[in-house]
Amino acid sequence: MISIIVCSISPARLAQFRENVLATIGVPCEFIIHDNRETGYSITHVYNLCAEKAQGEFLCFAHEDIFFRTQNWGAGIESLLRKPTTGVVGFAGSTAKLASYSGWGAMKQYTRYNYVQRFKDGSIKYFVSNPDKVPASPVIVLDGMCLFMRREVWAEFRFDEALFRGFHLYDLDISMTVGQKYVNYVTNDVLVEHFSEGAYNQSWLDDTVLFHKKWVDRLPFYIDSPSPIVSYFREIKMSFLFIRMLMKKRIGSWSFIERCCREHIKRYYWHISSLKLLQRLWKYKRQWRREGLL
Repeated sequence: MISIIVCSISPARLAQFRENVLATIGVPCEFIIHDNRETGYSITHVYNLCAEKAQGEFLCFAHEDIFFRTQNWGAGIESLLRKPTTGVVGFAGSTAKLASYSGWGAMKQYTRYNYVQRFKDGSIKYFVSNPDKVPASPVIVLDGMCLFMRREVWAEFRFDEALFRGFHLYDLDISMTVGQKYVNYVTNDVLVEHFSEGAYNQSWLDDTVLFHKKWVDRLPFYIDSPSPIVSYFREIKMSFLFIRMLMKKRIGSWSFIERCCREHIKRYYWHISSLKLLQRLWKYKRQWRREGLL
C-alpha cells in the first residue's frame, strides 16, 4: 500500500488532489493529511509526524497542487521502490550538486525531469529530460513536489526538523542524505502536472545557505564526476549565475550580495566573470537605490 502524505493549506486543492489520486493510482492507498493552516508547522515536522502514522510499505510525500496524468501509476512506483538500492523517487532532479550556492536545477546539463508545469497565465510547458532513454534516471537531489520512498528508508533518515524549519531545501536535504547510501531516481514512466510556480525569496536563500553549510564537506557531489578542471570551471559559472540571479530578482540583503561578490572575485580574480560581477554590482546597486531598497 502507498501512504499519501500531504501538508495541506487548501481544502479545495486537497479535494481535487485526492480525487485525482483515487482515479489514477491503480493500487491500494491511504491518505494521511495534516491541515497546517492553524498549526503552521514546518513541512519537515509535518512529514515526519504523518509518516509515523502511515501503514503503507511505501510513502508518498506530495504537494496538493499536483495532478497525475498517468493511469495506474502506483504499480510502476512500487516496482521501482522495491529495488533494495532505491532511495528517493521524484519527478525533477539533478545528477550533480555543486559546492557553489545553487538550487536543484541550477545547470541544464545535469537536470533530469518529467513533469508538466502550469503557469499563472494558464500556459503550460513540458519539462522532459531523459538523455539516457531510461525508465528512471539516477540523480543526486530532487525537487519536493512529490517524493516517494520506502517506509524503512524514511525511518532510517527522516526529514531534518532541527535545521530546516520552513518550507524550502528540505527536499534537497532528504535526497542528499538518502543518496549517500541509496540511489535516487527521477521516474520517466509517470507524468505529473504541477500547478504552482516556485518562489525564490529570503527564506529560500536562508535555507540554501544552511544546506550548503551542512553539506560543505560533501560538495560537489556527482553521479559521474567530471575532471577536476571541468568541475572547477563549472563552480565558477554557478557562482556567477547565482549572484547575478540574486541581484536581478532582488533576493537577500545587499550586504550579502556584496559579500558573495567579494568572495567570488577573491577566489576567481583572474576570470572574466569577476569583471562582469563588478560591472553588475555597480549597475544593480544604482537600481536598488532608485527603488528604495538601499
